[in-house]
Amino acid sequence: MNIDQIKAERLETLDNYFDGLDSGNDEEGIQPRRPQDILDEIANLVHTPLRLPNDLLRQLPSGDEDAKAAIATQITNGLKLLAITRTLGAIERRVDDSLELKPNQLLDLEWFEISNGIMQAVSNLLERRNENLLSAQGQISQNLDSAFTKMTPNADEEYRLSDLLMWMGSGNKMGIDPRTHQRVTRKVNFINYTFLVARMVQDTPVSEITNQILDHLEQTRERLEIAWGKMEYDRFRLAGVPLMQLDGKIKATLAEELGEEKFAEIEPKQPDDLDDETHELLTVTLGKRIQNDIYRHILVSVISELWVEYLTRVDALRVSIGLEAYAQRDPLVQYKSKAAEMFKNLLSDIRAGVISRMFRFQPKRASTTIDKSSPHTAGKKAPAIDVQVSPAKKKRKRH
Repeated sequence: MNIDQIKAERLETLDNYFDGLDSGNDEEGIQPRRPQDILDEIANLVHTPLRLPNDLLRQLPSGDEDAKAAIATQITNGLKLLAITRTLGAIERRVDDSLELKPNQLLDLEWFEISNGIMQAVSNLLERRNENLLSAQGQISQNLDSAFTKMTPNADEEYRLSDLLMWMGSGNKMGIDPRTHQRVTRKVNFINYTFLVARMVQDTPVSEITNQILDHLEQTRERLEIAWGKMEYDRFRLAGVPLMQLDGKIKATLAEELGEEKFAEIEPKQPDDLDDETHELLTVTLGKRIQNDIYRHILVSVISELWVEYLTRVDALRVSIGLEAYAQRDPLVQYKSKAAEMFKNLLSDIRAGVISRMFRFQPKRASTTIDKSSPHTAGKKAPAIDVQVSPAKKKRKRH
């Protein structure tokens, strides 16, 4: 329902009330009502705070047309002021800044004048923001200078460009905390790439965009696998133990890839004594092992969380499904239909939960890669990657 429909509905309510007010005055034996009570009743019916001068308020019980016109004007202005206030608030939240416009200043203008004034204020705000950000001493230039001093040379220019795009578009902004009224610093994004990307892909077929996203995620998964492998290889190298102390599954994988004879030759060696080919193979093997452990943990945790929630919903459905009989529906049919839909949503939520966590998982360290059963590892253990979401909470001391 738009503002014109709301206005028409409230003015119609006002007309109906005044018609009843006129007919009620013709009846004998009815005690006259206080004008303020009548005004309060009208305000409740039209959902608008109303105030009338004393002369019009005294004429209200008789259904005076001037009082009615004054009330209609207040209803119209109230709706107009509400629409202007909400529009300004929505735009200011979107641009994250004040337009320096007061709703009361725009109340006496026509709608096209209000629209032009708001658009002009937004344009002026964006122009000032561009000047501040893009100037030689602007925030973006400062962010780029700081990024270049911290960035290390990297052969992959694509990643360097991505880092620069993220660094130059964010910064800190001073503000006043509305609760404490103290100056605070908050992190803000100066540049939003969403609409730029939308314009870039608006003519691209959906299937092509889908394939690009899947390729990107697959490449990211492979890079994460390599990163986990390098991290685990460095941990194993710093532990200073031979390959024979590796976990049995990892040794079986290496023996399968290298062959039993070659693996038997390198098994007593330290990680630093391996050739480049074996080093790379060991890194990939360790990365796959860590990656599989991470995925296994994510899958189990997501299924456990969502399964408990699903059972709770099904139990609530079982309790409330009997109400379907009041709507002339078969409760058993409705229960089967809704339970099947809930299970379908469960599978979808599991897939979404696993995908959303698999690229953001941060494991902590614990001993898993080195075989604990071997006596040669005593005194040489080093922490390995373990798949746990967060460290254990500290126990509180009881006094």
